[in-house]
Amino acid sequence: MVGAGIVTTYTMNNPLRMFGGIDISIRRAEHRAYLAEEEEKHSERARNNGLKSCQRCGFCCLKQPCVPSPTEFNTVADYLDITPRELARKYAVVNEEKNGFYLLWARETQTDIVGRALPYYRTYDRGYCIFFDKEYHACKIHQARPKTAKTTKCWSDKTELSGACWTTDRIKALLPDFNPNAGDLYVVNGNGTVSLLRIF
Repeated sequence: MVGAGIVTTYTMNNPLRMFGGIDISIRRAEHRAYLAEEEEKHSERARNNGLKSCQRCGFCCLKQPCVPSPTEFNTVADYLDITPRELARKYAVVNEEKNGFYLLWARETQTDIVGRALPYYRTYDRGYCIFFDKEYHACKIHQARPKTAKTTKCWSDKTELSGACWTTDRIKALLPDFNPNAGDLYVVNGNGTVSLLRIF
């Protein structure tokens, strides 16, 4: 609520968030519809054909980029012959969940925010994982890919958690400017809508 010096801040743990006057649930619904359309376009997908082996269609890489553990993150940096800090600044974003923060690969449409916290309204950005090669339908880091990429099976409804235990200190070691207390500040307008006031 705005008024009398009181500002209500909406966080990841408070789902009543809007961006530009659009309820985030609308963005979520639009994203689900987009994924349903894309699933139709990925007709060679194993699940669509009753197969139990990856067909390299890329749908999994479109649906959700991988979440590497800190150890896996270092393995990918070694594979690419760059430092973990370079890897974080060029290919990863920081995301927030109820239990804290974690690094994940950015989407191809998020190159403008790599190395920074992923604003909540960008959670539903479209596009493949930054490491998916659309021409060859292959993962550019396949040899060093994280466990989440190895265990994802579109033909199974079983989902394994990544177990990617990131601490704020580990993230700050890679991205010294990361501030876990900063984020998107949302306020309730006089008409009851919620708007983004600023991004820190």
